[in-house]
Amino acid sequence: MKTLAFGEVLWDIINGTEYIGGAPFNLASHLAQMGAHSAMVSAVGDDERGVRALQSVKEKGVADNFIATVPGAPTGIVEVDLDEAGKPTYVIREGSAWDSIELSDAQMKAIRLKDWDIVAFGSLAQRTERNQAMLEQVLEAAAPKEVFCDVNLRLDYYSKEVISHSLKHSTILKLNDEEVPVISKLLYGEELLDLDFCRQMNEDWNIHTTAITRGKQGASVFKAEKYIHVPVIDVPVVDTVGAGDSFSAAFLFGFFFTQDIEKAANLASLVSSYVTSKSGAIPLYDEPVQKAIERVHREATE
Repeated sequence: MKTLAFGEVLWDIINGTEYIGGAPFNLASHLAQMGAHSAMVSAVGDDERGVRALQSVKEKGVADNFIATVPGAPTGIVEVDLDEAGKPTYVIREGSAWDSIELSDAQMKAIRLKDWDIVAFGSLAQRTERNQAMLEQVLEAAAPKEVFCDVNLRLDYYSKEVISHSLKHSTILKLNDEEVPVISKLLYGEELLDLDFCRQMNEDWNIHTTAITRGKQGASVFKAEKYIHVPVIDVPVVDTVGAGDSFSAAFLFGFFFTQDIEKAANLASLVSSYVTSKSGAIPLYDEPVQKAIERVHREATE
């Protein structure tokens, strides 16, 4: 399984402690931990945080061949404030290196030469026109079998144009239940019911699979008129940073190997529940989680 994630690599600052993060990087790291070949397209600054970020990328098992270093630009940081339930709010620094992702001709050639299964991206990294154009080039060069979009709305860093551009390229979509009405109104001028929304994604954008996460209420997944719901696993919540990204990674991993949305969603629920019980977005899996991942892979390859 070869995956390429496009977008932000940054430091989440939670209660004064820095954790490597950024939604696309969290996804890439979880996929690497599951055993996929996982690479990242991003940029860091030529500063101390950039050096540490690149080191962390390697430690997480994510290929850094397509991460640029931008002279004079700071490595991205996000100040994360957690409420009593562990739900985060964000202050996202503008003008960060990941706002100016630029790949060389040699890097683009290297992307073309690989057989990519999935390219994944979100909306935040498209807050600059430069990155929008770069994403377009990466998608064209990678020519993946599937394109995954986690809309991941942050503050006011999105628009109808960015969402439409994202959906146009996507085959698999993930969003949360709070984002469904926002995007519905943005695109259709009204709030659609979740099932109707999934059907519109399929009919209007050729998105064959849509996953909607619902926090403590689990998640719903739609594909080919099959609409299923999986419960969340009850765990003590430490923080929810990166939980959605881990859900995305596990769902993609499960779906790639089984082509079964229910098996994929159940694995995603298990992994994301585990992540909410730990600090930071990319904790190491415990034995039960690792065995569940191995079981999905083994059953699909036997």
